Formats: sequence, structure tokens, C-alpha cells
Amino acid sequence: MTNISIEEPIAWAREAGAVALRSFNHVAAQRKPDRSWVTEADLAIERLLTTRLAERFPDHGIIGEEQTRRSIDQEFLWAIDPLDGTAVFIAGLPIWGVSLGLLRHGRPYLGVIYLPLLDDCYWAGPTGGAFWNGQPIHVAEPRPFTGDDWISTPSNSHRRYTLDFIGKTRSIGATVGTFCYTARGSAIGALISKYSIWDVAAGLAILYAAGGTAIDLAGAPFDCQTILDGRSAESPLLLGAPEHAEALRAVLHPR
Repeated sequence: MTNISIEEPIAWAREAGAVALRSFNHVAAQRKPDRSWVTEADLAIERLLTTRLAERFPDHGIIGEEQTRRSIDQEFLWAIDPLDGTAVFIAGLPIWGVSLGLLRHGRPYLGVIYLPLLDDCYWAGPTGGAFWNGQPIHVAEPRPFTGDDWISTPSNSHRRYTLDFIGKTRSIGATVGTFCYTARGSAIGALISKYSIWDVAAGLAILYAAGGTAIDLAGAPFDCQTILDGRSAESPLLLGAPEHAEALRAVLHPR
């Protein structure tokens, strides 16, 4: 089935965001076996999205952060991060969101990211273009970096990398924010590390549609096929316009 309307996943992401908002700032959290956080909102949203997807697209696969695994070898595979940035959510900070990505034959096909506190929705679909609240977006135009430019980096990047970047670094705290701000050209580039398919499926669809790329530190384009089974990857990725991602690769070095 290829007649997928972007309006449906947008509506589901907004519905999920409303669930998260009801528990924001008074959330009970617990640690998962991998020591990452989970809340009832994470679990409730994954149940909601899984139900919506299974009803609407019974022949599609689904993989979610909170252990959903349904027919993941299908042509179409939905990757769900019900609440990306759970630690940020628990801390009462604003940049967290719902990530709903669709892959076709292992490649990003459609992506919706909703940031509920900001009421910001980003999306890209098979008809082309990337959008922020209905307005077209594009990665920053290629040019030399300046001191006013900023890149999004993981919170522990100062321990893991040496970075000779003329501008500023900021830790957004959620992968969804990193992709969105890079795709719309606010951040001139980004570094992400330690991610699974549900962290990046929607963001990559939006980034690519906005003219961006994702490469590893050797300069190779990222291949989603390597993490379709839900495994976690720790090979760093650089995001941005192709020229900017390559320029960041030249000034970033693992410690």
C-alpha cells in the first residue's frame, strides 16, 4: 500500500503529544535494564500509535522503542519513538517529542516529528519537500562557518570528541530536536551518537527532504539497513547540508 496520506500520522503524533502533556512536570519514571528512563507516557503513547498503525496498515511492520516488534521484515516498516528525549521530559525541559517514521525497503520514506510543548510539527512524505508547521524548510545554505553558527551535539561530546569548530555547540537533549533544527537551517549541522532505528527514521526522512545528509566519520552515507532489527548503533553521524557535514568531519575527532 503506497497511498499513505501524511495527514494521518500527523494527527496521530498530535494525539500522542496530548497524552505526554497530561503528565509533563508530574511524571513518575523508572529505569529500564539498559539504565535509560521510561515513563508511563512512553508506554501509553507506544500503545496508542501501535494500535492506530495496526488498524490502518495491517500489512505494515512496526518497531518501537518500548519493545514493539511486528513483522519487521515487511516492505513498509514504521519506527516509533513514543517520547524521544525522555530524560529531558523528566527534567521538565521543553525539547522532547513524538517521532513516527516509515521506511520502505529499509530506506526513509516518510517522517513526522511533533514537539508538543512548542506545538511544532515537522514532516516529510513521499510527495517531496520538508515542512515545519506547513512552511517549507531547507538545511542551511553551503558557506564557510562563522562564530555565530551552532551545531547540536550530544551532552557527553566534550568527553568523547575533540572538536575544532569556530562556532557554538549546544546540547538539545533529544534527537528529534537535533534533526528538526538542522533540517530547517537553524543549526548549521549536528553530531549524533548512540541511536536506534526509532531515533532516526523520521528525522532522516525530514533531513533528506530538506536537502541534508547523514554521514559517518569516514564520510560514508548512513545505511538504515544496519539497524533495522532494533540494535543500537554507536558510530557517530554528522548531519547537515552535504558540504557542512563534510566540513564538520574535518574538524571532529574521537578522543
